[in-house]
Amino acid sequence: MRLVIPFCVVLICLLLLLPVAVGAGKVTITSSTLKNPVTLDGKWTYADEWTDGVSVAEPTHGWFVIKDDSDFLYVLVDHTADLTPTKGDFAWVVWDQKNDGGSKPKTDDYDLILRYTDKTSYTSSIAQGTGTGWGTFNPASSLGVLSASSTDATEDPYSKTSHLMFEFQVPRSILDNSTVVTSVGFFAGAQGESSWMYLPSAGDYRVPNSWAQLTFSLPVPEFPSVLIMVVVSIAAVGFVSRRRRQTHVK
Repeated sequence: MRLVIPFCVVLICLLLLLPVAVGAGKVTITSSTLKNPVTLDGKWTYADEWTDGVSVAEPTHGWFVIKDDSDFLYVLVDHTADLTPTKGDFAWVVWDQKNDGGSKPKTDDYDLILRYTDKTSYTSSIAQGTGTGWGTFNPASSLGVLSASSTDATEDPYSKTSHLMFEFQVPRSILDNSTVVTSVGFFAGAQGESSWMYLPSAGDYRVPNSWAQLTFSLPVPEFPSVLIMVVVSIAAVGFVSRRRRQTHVK
């Protein structure tokens, strides 16, 4: 029995080190901590920009790269098989804030999409689940989301041939809003005229039960609670000082 417990602990630790795993039909992904700054320009701005992220290959179609810090989740959708942007080409980042699944999007589920309106222009929008589907799409910038796309593959280690790439920077406050390392339901993908890629590969953006589970590498800082403690402390000091002055006057 003494040997079994340490063995189990070691086994669990080894499993947690795996960035991507599949168990009981559920794909699990563990993000990595950002070390190399990301410039939101829709491409590999420099050769190492995304090498610190967790990479997940979609056979023959491209790559997903994921990393985070305490403020944002960063996602690269590198659609190497989509060589030319056309109207309607797009990429998704979809998440389930409470990681509670379901057969239809709930109010804690969000659908972020960057879509080309013609060969050179695109828009980025986001919708929230309603319990029966996706609600009205609004500009992604309204929730502080940044995103960009390009076909400049000059620094791309996966393919130097011009192709579509998408970068997303999503505030942690709308992903999990937590002060502990948490997991969310997660789906990402891209579609072109003749090529598509999904993570997980069998996922459906309309069915939270089919999404992966993404665990962040860093928690969100406890700024609100710290601020509250500071305010309370200042108020307490002020109250005590005032009481002392009143007592002295009497």
